[in-house]
Amino acid sequence: MATLISTLQITGTLDNLSYYKMRGSDKIIVRRKGGPSKNQVKNSDQFEQTRLNNKEFGGRSMTAKQIKSSMFPMRYLADHNIIGPLNALLKPIQELDTVSEKGEREVRITRYPKLLEGFQLNRRSMLESIVRTPVKYNIQNQQVIVEIPELIPGINFLPPDNYPFYQFIAITSMVPDVMYNETLKKKYEPVGEPYTAFTDTDWLPVNNRAAATQLIIDVPGEKRDGYTRLVTLGISVGTQIGTYIEPVKYVGAARIIGAE
Repeated sequence: MATLISTLQITGTLDNLSYYKMRGSDKIIVRRKGGPSKNQVKNSDQFEQTRLNNKEFGGRSMTAKQIKSSMFPMRYLADHNIIGPLNALLKPIQELDTVSEKGEREVRITRYPKLLEGFQLNRRSMLESIVRTPVKYNIQNQQVIVEIPELIPGINFLPPDNYPFYQFIAITSMVPDVMYNETLKKKYEPVGEPYTAFTDTDWLPVNNRAAATQLIIDVPGEKRDGYTRLVTLGISVGTQIGTYIEPVKYVGAARIIGAE
């Protein structure tokens, strides 16, 4: 893969090269066509390891999609496609399965949930660079309580760009492990469906000092076996259109602040 440095902005196919854009980058990506045929990869002994790698990649991709799906209330904040970075983060979790054979290693987040803590949905702005005082959370009586500190503009609160309003969003989501079903289907599948609860603050003016506050999320039921609880906090910015405040896509920040 290469990038095109030129005043010529093209996308599409030219000879054996493909030119395309990717969200999160302002450059044209160039990729050469070629490689083995689909039939070779599927059937040739030469590509046995490739097939095993592809199967495990599929298990990680399924898990990454479960995580992304569970974050639906704030996916508009992500300024790039988070599936790839999530897949890379899940790779060591899968490789820590020393019992299953390669090609069947499971993605059990429940065994190593802390490896997901700190995952960012953004590249341009980080949550901790906007809110400079640490944000904490705790769990009490089937409630997740996120503690937002007092915010003083220019001191511990530095919102991105010049937008007049901001809003916090907190999510708690239950994400299932992804297992290899060897007996029936011989493929990866989650132990269940992800489920999500969330809450948010009112829209607040960015130039005003804000008192400390809590975001309280009611969690439906107990945490089930085979599920990991993720707590994600995001900050969105907005512009006023008439009497309505419109969230701005791909601006703001979000991070997984807890995983257990």
